[in-house]
Amino acid sequence: MPQVSVVIPNYNGSQLLSKHLPAVIKALRQNDEIIIVDDSSQDNSVQWLKEVFIPSTKVPIKLLVNDHNLRFGATVNRGVAAAQYGLVLLLNNDVSPKPDLLKHLLPHFSHPEVFAVGCLEIEDEAERKPSGKNKLWFERGLFFHSRSDDLEAGETAWAVGGSAMFDREKWLELGGFDSAYYPAYWEDIDLSYRAKQRGWSVLFEPNAQVYHRHETTNQDIFGQEKIKQISWRNAQRFLWKNGTLVQKLLWILWQPYWWWQRLK
Repeated sequence: MPQVSVVIPNYNGSQLLSKHLPAVIKALRQNDEIIIVDDSSQDNSVQWLKEVFIPSTKVPIKLLVNDHNLRFGATVNRGVAAAQYGLVLLLNNDVSPKPDLLKHLLPHFSHPEVFAVGCLEIEDEAERKPSGKNKLWFERGLFFHSRSDDLEAGETAWAVGGSAMFDREKWLELGGFDSAYYPAYWEDIDLSYRAKQRGWSVLFEPNAQVYHRHETTNQDIFGQEKIKQISWRNAQRFLWKNGTLVQKLLWILWQPYWWWQRLK
């Protein structure tokens, strides 16, 4: 089975790394590697990794540190570029994979058309259903997205950037996450959409499971209102980048409706 590079972006997450990295290591095999890209953290993440964690583990770990804060997309792109193996597993720093994760992900990549395979995310809150499979549709002049109605194996609208495996060569061919979506939101949807346009498959594997605690969120950094503005802006960017001529014309026709909705 091919070797795997795990890419973990981190910002002010020393406590999250100490909690979840042991599970990441248990899921890996000999010679798999971990690449942690620190996004100019202000806490002791880099010091803890250099002085405590990396010296105490036998798994090869690369630590890259951004000179300034680049946010999610560019930070992940840097990690994928530094990976030495052809398959890259993206994990957020608040994600713990189950030990058998790779057993369920790797076989899919024996098919040369597969671009990415997403994991089933088990969330911390008991009332929330597992997630990881998604749907994307167009109506009223815009693209919308949500969780899928089922969690069966098969095609998904996109592979979630915090818990999915990617073909590195195809990733680099597409240019990775588009910096136009800075600082966050829609970059993983856009990447999978572009992969599908090439004829590549984006799959969901329910047996590849991770625990996603959602202990770090953009809401803490930006606030809820700013997040709404960013998501709305990037939804429009996605449309103008990927939409057909008809879809763009429909967006223009629906402008009065959306203008009124935003006023409300």
